[in-house]
Amino acid sequence: MFAVDDQLFTESDFHHYEHQLNKHPIWQKADKWRIAICPEDIGKWIMLLLYLKKKKASVVPIHPSTPITAAERIAEQAGCYYLFYHSFEAPLTLSNPQSDIQPGLVQFSSGTTGEPKQIKRSWISIDEEIAAYSLQFKRVEVDTIIVACPVTHSYGLISGVLAGLAQNKHVVIVTTQNPKYVLKKAKEHSKYLLYAAPPLLYTMARFVKGEDKLYGVMTSGTRLSDTWFKTIRASSVFIMQQYGCSEIGCMSVAHSLSHPDQMGIPLSHLNVQAGQSDEKPAEITVVKGARSIATGDLGYFNKEGVLCFLERIGDMINVAGLNVYPHEVEQVLCQHNDVNEAVVYKKVDPFAGERVCAQVVGDEQVLSVARLRSWCIEYLAPHQVPQQFTIVNTIQKSANGKVNRKQLGEVAE
Repeated sequence: MFAVDDQLFTESDFHHYEHQLNKHPIWQKADKWRIAICPEDIGKWIMLLLYLKKKKASVVPIHPSTPITAAERIAEQAGCYYLFYHSFEAPLTLSNPQSDIQPGLVQFSSGTTGEPKQIKRSWISIDEEIAAYSLQFKRVEVDTIIVACPVTHSYGLISGVLAGLAQNKHVVIVTTQNPKYVLKKAKEHSKYLLYAAPPLLYTMARFVKGEDKLYGVMTSGTRLSDTWFKTIRASSVFIMQQYGCSEIGCMSVAHSLSHPDQMGIPLSHLNVQAGQSDEKPAEITVVKGARSIATGDLGYFNKEGVLCFLERIGDMINVAGLNVYPHEVEQVLCQHNDVNEAVVYKKVDPFAGERVCAQVVGDEQVLSVARLRSWCIEYLAPHQVPQQFTIVNTIQKSANGKVNRKQLGEVAE
């Protein structure tokens, strides 16, 4: 069925565990309650999930590193009756459980664009997503799926593990973020697709030397910077990228990326709407049945019908009525030989409404604000040129490589 690090779990292991669960006073009646699970044993967690999906239970997965007090809070917010914390035997019984439960997964959005929201996904909607997702992989020649990201979140759990099993691929879950270990596990297979967050892919790509390339890599969660994209692309046979939102799951898959803005072809069970071109972008919206969800992202379809991401609408900078897209300014900054990385964000301006600001990673002995400004004046329109530059050693990012531009704009410099 699947492996966790060096341990293999077979169909026989699953049936044996299923037999044990059927004797447990809670798991045998799991469809009666909403249950939160903060797993320590990842192998048993995946087998338990398959069991609970089969029973049409309501499950709230919580990342294994979550402290118990935080796990209790999450479980109570989700209306759970029980919390199994690092154990599948003895649970904590919670107060105020929700009585009207629906079968499926309950998760929380990351909160990077606002307060975390409770997201309820039915097993039926997850099965629809997996079926449409699997159709996108008919021309992807891989026999192994390596999941080097959390399997308590939809990217690793649904797209990686469940979709991989549905496609009869050999699924390998790696429980450490140590890039050398992940690289070692990858080398044990020939034709694989590695699911990981951008920071891990970038770090691994820098370890790869000469012809010893990564095979296939899948990225998600944030658009790769030009620097990261070029490094990963040069060190991989091919790069894939998927795009989605918490409420609906994966929306599109891009094959063999040639540019980090490409989010790919929408999944067949969804109606994805966006702008007509890069000159006429619009908010990316997904329609499924009677439900319409606005993503808060600006994008468009190119001439080949590929969905392209332009910018988070909230990250756009309005300078005296003229729109500035941060990634366009970042691309110009990163073309400077002495700039390793850049992030562009906005601050309130009493005259122009908003002003363009930039953090740049580089050697302060070589770089100067004057040189950066001269470079930008040469390649950008006047309203795009940052009014404020800060040279830093590193740009703060979340674990999945996202930069919080709003937070940067609120910090006094």
